[in-house]
Amino acid sequence: MVPLKICYVLSTTEGGTWAFEQLRELRNTYQYEVSVILSGNSGTLVDRFKSENIPVYTADFDFMRPTDIFFLPGKILSLVRLLRQKRFDVIQTHLFPSMIIGRIASWIADVPIRLSMIAGPFHLEADTPRWIDKTTSWMDVAIIPSCNYSKQLYLKMNVPEDRLHVIYYSPDERRFDAENTLPAGLREEFGWPADTPLIGMIAYFYPKLGKNRWTPPFLHGKAIKGHEDVIRAAPMILKEFPNAKLLLIGSGWGEAGQEVMQSMQTLVTELGLQNSVIFTGHRQDIPRIYRDLDVSIQASLNENLGGTIEALLMECPTVVTRVGGLVDTVIDGKTGVQVHVADPVDLAKGVLSLLRDPKTAKKFGEAGRAYMLEKFTLNSTVSDLNNLYQYYRERRPTGYQFFKTIYRFLLLSILGSFVSLRFFILDIWLLPRWDLGWRPWKQVIVRAKMLLYRVYAMVGRASKKFKDKTSSE
Repeated sequence: MVPLKICYVLSTTEGGTWAFEQLRELRNTYQYEVSVILSGNSGTLVDRFKSENIPVYTADFDFMRPTDIFFLPGKILSLVRLLRQKRFDVIQTHLFPSMIIGRIASWIADVPIRLSMIAGPFHLEADTPRWIDKTTSWMDVAIIPSCNYSKQLYLKMNVPEDRLHVIYYSPDERRFDAENTLPAGLREEFGWPADTPLIGMIAYFYPKLGKNRWTPPFLHGKAIKGHEDVIRAAPMILKEFPNAKLLLIGSGWGEAGQEVMQSMQTLVTELGLQNSVIFTGHRQDIPRIYRDLDVSIQASLNENLGGTIEALLMECPTVVTRVGGLVDTVIDGKTGVQVHVADPVDLAKGVLSLLRDPKTAKKFGEAGRAYMLEKFTLNSTVSDLNNLYQYYRERRPTGYQFFKTIYRFLLLSILGSFVSLRFFILDIWLLPRWDLGWRPWKQVIVRAKMLLYRVYAMVGRASKKFKDKTSSE
């Protein structure tokens, strides 16, 4: 049987280790011909693909600025030409901007198997990206939510369940070998006693999210990783374990992220926690750090799987907020502890429950690794993807019929004009002004009142003059 030609589409050139690992293993394990379409031709992700001789193509996925309405058809058609030229059997989109443009282009090009793998629930809980996704989701043959919570959100959007296939973004388990990985030696590095309890949170400091329709309303003005909640939980933990250390491992994401990190450092100073809360900055030895920690925390306000798979693969006892896909990996009372979101008191209780009972904490870590090896490995991810590809290979036509491309393009030209007008008039221009308090009729009412007052004044003056004149006569 001729191997399938599989192409990933994602709007980035940095990070994305999961995409590289998945395509590499799909090629090496199942002999698929793999390619990737990225948003540029330079970056660490580009270098990774090229180092494995995986073909890299480029496309423009920007469509969120008001001026993009004029260039959007050209961007889509350019991608359609590339897809028809390369004749991929499977197009699998990732990340919201590339998902939308890739979804439309692959439908027009009549790619046989069109899939979208959903990186997390964030865009499904925000007004604008949710309706855009819902409006175009029918173009996919299937959608791959990467946690059960995202699947439930799609079901609420009336996507049929038989088109939803949960497959996790799992790391290469070979990089997280608990048995053969030495601890990082953090206690020795910082000069702490050997019995010092170590609590760690490994996450970037992301910028605070703006108040707009691209962001879930419950996240407006907040930093998504929940660092503030972790810091505010620290005094309650230190009250019982005064020699414990809380390590915040990670750097700021861009300048705005650096500002958030600085504000967290200020909060630590205000709470008098400088000797107990340590900002380590970016570290390269994450697997070894997990071997050092007594408790790992994921306190996100919105999340897919976070770093829970990596922590549990390293048998690190883990506390997570009860959001998104975190509850898929950390089963409360079995592989870790779940706590309420944005609740420092409950977070402190969760951490303390593990520090008080090291035997149970160790049991959770061991059970967590066993559970991860069962369901959350790179091998299981590519196996599930392979099964999905083969399932649709048997049920889909060969594709790339020229007449379908023509009539789909004409149909989309009509339907797309209405969708584009709604997006650029309502979501880009009108609704942001509305959210900022713009109410145009208020000015009309104010001016009408002023005019009415002037009329009243004129009538009053005229009436007074008439009375004065008649009284004088």
